[in-house]
Amino acid sequence: MSKLRIKECFKCSKQKDVMYRCRYDEIKDWVFLCRNCLKQIKNLFGNTYQYGGTWKSKKK
Repeated sequence: MSKLRIKECFKCSKQKDVMYRCRYDEIKDWVFLCRNCLKQIKNLFGNTYQYGGTWKSKKK
């Protein structure tokens, strides 16, 4: 039996199956963003945006 894994988007608070770990602007800690919020952040903070990996609710 697999454990249900849930993460919430740092920006919009929606729960998604796939999240993207990143940091940007003045945020020094890693945060998780959904795909839509990630696109917005990359456009707004392209010079400080740092990708940290993809998180998926279902492990292989």
